[in-house]
Amino acid sequence: MSLEQDVRRNRVPLCAAFLLLLGAARQASAGELVSLEAALREARAANAHLPLPALDISIASEREKEARAEQWLKVALEGDFVYAPPGYAVPLTNLGNARLQAVVRQPIYAGGSLKAAVDRAGAGAEAARGRYRMVEKDLELEVRSRFSELLEIDSEASIRRAGLEDLDGYRTSLRSRQASGQGIAADLLKTEVRLTLEEATLAEVEQRRDDARLSLNELMGRDPASPLELEPLPIPEAPRDAAPAAWQNAPEVRVAKAAARSAEADTVIATAERRPHLFFSADAGFWTDDTTHLNSRFWDRFWHDAGYSFALVFVWNIWDPGAARSRIAQASLGLQQSRLQLEVGRRDARLAWEKAHTALAHIYKQIEILSRAVPDARDSYLDAQSRYRGGAATALEVLDAHAAAVEAAVRRSDAIARYRVADAVSLRWGTP
Repeated sequence: MSLEQDVRRNRVPLCAAFLLLLGAARQASAGELVSLEAALREARAANAHLPLPALDISIASEREKEARAEQWLKVALEGDFVYAPPGYAVPLTNLGNARLQAVVRQPIYAGGSLKAAVDRAGAGAEAARGRYRMVEKDLELEVRSRFSELLEIDSEASIRRAGLEDLDGYRTSLRSRQASGQGIAADLLKTEVRLTLEEATLAEVEQRRDDARLSLNELMGRDPASPLELEPLPIPEAPRDAAPAAWQNAPEVRVAKAAARSAEADTVIATAERRPHLFFSADAGFWTDDTTHLNSRFWDRFWHDAGYSFALVFVWNIWDPGAARSRIAQASLGLQQSRLQLEVGRRDARLAWEKAHTALAHIYKQIEILSRAVPDARDSYLDAQSRYRGGAATALEVLDAHAAAVEAAVRRSDAIARYRVADAVSLRWGTP
């Protein structure tokens, strides 16, 4: 039997009807209620931390574009003017030269470093998106938790106000009996003490309510002191079946995977330094010598000295003092480190998700038990009050039964709030 069916099966106590009327009155006076979806939207729009990782995404995307562009042909306009009057050996300087050329360069083979650079930049972009999602999901978890907390406090306050109404009615009946001459002064005193304690507890609950309202308003970017009324959430349903290894969707795992990919690319780039590199270049334009005589003959020669050339450039670093080998070792160690960090991230995500998912099942069981206990506790209180009027029960039994009825309702409200928080944690660690 589902929780909703179980609740419907039990008759609604008088205090529940009072809570509904009180809630309706508060809604009418407060105006528009804030839904959870609206709270999440406002919090995303107002949060000061989200723009920073959003800019990181844009920067990483531009770096990825840059890495891809490095693989392809580049065209540049180049020129120089060298003035060398007599003094140097003429064959070496040609007495200076002037050049204006369009130059084309295309890498043909770079040992795999160009493709690895693209992979590294892509991993960086993926990591930036993951970090953004981490901040966003932390914000969502905070808003869902504060929203559930405020609803729970509102529920507890309503339950305790209804309990005070019951105690006040009970005290009124005791005063009537005392006025008729019955010796129940001690019972009346016990009831007065219990009323005072309940009023103090309600004052504490109202303080917690203000603290929770201030926090949630701040998260939503509102004036913390502004009033806030929330739209109730539905009664929790039985925990849904989770997808296998849902924790692998956590953004922390996503960022760790991207870091491992980036480390692999670093290893390829470092290794590529010891491999041959081949480049193609071509140029076309003007290139002439002898800039020592800037006369008409020079400009005639400059415009007539037009041409083009092609070149294949081959580079292979055969030996260095160990710098390349050291960079390769650094990259390999970084790769090992990133893989260990990935394993740590996976374990942390799995543990957090498993705890939340397990908590859902246990807390839902508590809600089912307390949902049956609430009407029973209410009936026990009414029965004790009836037996007291008939002389078969003491005032202490009535007060204990009343406290048990309030406690059962408060604990059920608290269990519902804890279920919603556990569900929010499950979403935090079990969704992309």
